[in-house]
Amino acid sequence: MLSALTERKTVSIQWGAVLALVGVNALWGLSFPIMKSLNMQMEQFFGLENHAVSNSQSAAFSSGMIGLRFLVSLAILSIVCPNLVRRASAAEWRAGILVGLLFYVGLVLQVIGLATIPASRSGFLTSLTAVFTPIFSSIVFRKPITVNVILGVAIALLGVSILTGLIVLNTSGIHIAPDAVSKWTFGDTLTTLGAVLFTGQLLLVDYYGARINTTAITPGMFLTVSIAAGLTFALLHSVALQAVPLHREAPWSSWAMLYFSPNFIGIILFLAIFCSVVAFVGMNKYQPHITAVQASVVYSTEPVFASLWALFLPSLLGILDAKIGYPNESISMPLILGGAFVLLANVVALWPRARVDQSKK
Repeated sequence: MLSALTERKTVSIQWGAVLALVGVNALWGLSFPIMKSLNMQMEQFFGLENHAVSNSQSAAFSSGMIGLRFLVSLAILSIVCPNLVRRASAAEWRAGILVGLLFYVGLVLQVIGLATIPASRSGFLTSLTAVFTPIFSSIVFRKPITVNVILGVAIALLGVSILTGLIVLNTSGIHIAPDAVSKWTFGDTLTTLGAVLFTGQLLLVDYYGARINTTAITPGMFLTVSIAAGLTFALLHSVALQAVPLHREAPWSSWAMLYFSPNFIGIILFLAIFCSVVAFVGMNKYQPHITAVQASVVYSTEPVFASLWALFLPSLLGILDAKIGYPNESISMPLILGGAFVLLANVVALWPRARVDQSKK
């Protein structure tokens, strides 16, 4: 009787964790079109919207945006949850630093990629984290890769190929696109590399879940991201503005004018409160209640939310700043088919194994 009650309580906790993480993914999906709009605001402010943006400019813009977002997030967290910051142990700060470093590199790659690809496409490429997780987990923990994982990877590759236009589906069958080489962009590569880094972050949170209070790693994570982004920005800001005559003479005051404009700071505050503080506290608190593989199944919902938000949110953001001209994204057949295959790959690669892991708990 007691065992049955304990089991029901465990299942209830796990389902509660799943629902909480779905909410986290809804917030993360929201961040894709918002971050893209910030990219467009920066390009418009520096007069680069009709010009090619260099890698150093993209890195400087992205790191500056990320640094400000997580610095504000840390300040809000310190005010709302002061005990979480004050009472974090040395082990929890160390864990936060490691998780923060992986997350920062992944996020800066993702944001740079967002400058050249749609938010919905970025979301589905980022969801490859769910396919990478069992592969990396097998390598790290020296477990054989299952047939389901191999099949999932194959389906994911098909989905990404359709999503990015490498493969075309029509009435005559499946064909490699005539211009396939040009369909895969640098932004796609950066976003996929970012997904690899997010996989490492997810596995680290899972590793620390049995050892420390993972909610308490959030301050260290936010601080690390802020410092890493600040250092990147300090190194690259001058180089980034050398090709911008209007802002070359006073680069620091130019950044200040942008960062403290009402539209920009308002969006940063929204990101900091909902997509950073609420989302990452929720992730770090609830993910340890389920396995890393089960968590990656839940995280595969992120691109669905990203695509849904991108259907109507850009026009609302355009009301705040009409200069950026960010139109709503539309649903296309490659997005539907490619995205469906990516989601199917996540389920095929992870769900059976998640059930096995669940039976061992």
